[in-house]
Amino acid sequence: MGEIRPLQGKRVLITRAKSQVEEFIQKIEEEGGVGISAPLLEIRPKKSSESIIHQTLTRLHEFDCIVFTSANGVKYFKKFLDQFGIPYETLQHMIAASVGRKTSKQMEKLNLTVSVIPEEFVAEKLAESIGEKLPKSSKILVIRGNLSRPVLITELKKQGFNTEDLIVYETLHNKREADKLISYIKEDQLDYITFTSSSTVDSFMKVLHKSELMQHLSKVTFICIGPITNNTLKEYGFTGVMPASYTIDDMVKLMVELEQNREDNQ
Repeated sequence: MGEIRPLQGKRVLITRAKSQVEEFIQKIEEEGGVGISAPLLEIRPKKSSESIIHQTLTRLHEFDCIVFTSANGVKYFKKFLDQFGIPYETLQHMIAASVGRKTSKQMEKLNLTVSVIPEEFVAEKLAESIGEKLPKSSKILVIRGNLSRPVLITELKKQGFNTEDLIVYETLHNKREADKLISYIKEDQLDYITFTSSSTVDSFMKVLHKSELMQHLSKVTFICIGPITNNTLKEYGFTGVMPASYTIDDMVKLMVELEQNREDNQ
């Protein structure tokens, strides 16, 4: 018989966008679990803002610092650079800042070396880190998606920085996945439900409230990637647990730890 792994047979729902699911499922399967994809969000480039994006990309020389708040921001920013034929070298004079490790890794594809990254991967801490390392005369370009919180922009402006906001992608609710999700919940087929952003929580709860499925969730453990997402879940009356570091890897590690603790307490 093969080795029994920590998440053996546990069914884990992943609510993030389809393009981001594969790696998460692989990590769950490595621990013996079953990753179930119900991508309630659809992510796509912000085509309606192409002219604004193009104009901004032609002015990159004006900025002293570029900030990315997500790996998706890097991905779609890169797509627009490629689309408009703008070389990555136009970024090299800027100080590069990132909200977290995964985003920083993506930024390497733009030949950017991140020199500002907060110890805690949230926008508030990123604003603090930038404030400590950059002169107030700096001009900052923040790259983000349509649903990301504007707190970073607000905090940087509050500190006196000349800050521009560029939205390069949009996140939409994927209604097609709702029926599949309802079926999983009604049949009590889930052990864990994972949320990687506040927008995934909102999408999930839209499905849930309409379908009166609340009573089916008492045996499910909610795993939230970080405090902002967890606070959004609390607003709907549910309690989630979150890892010490706000990454997919650490969410999987947390599920493993929870299962091991359950075994020890049996």
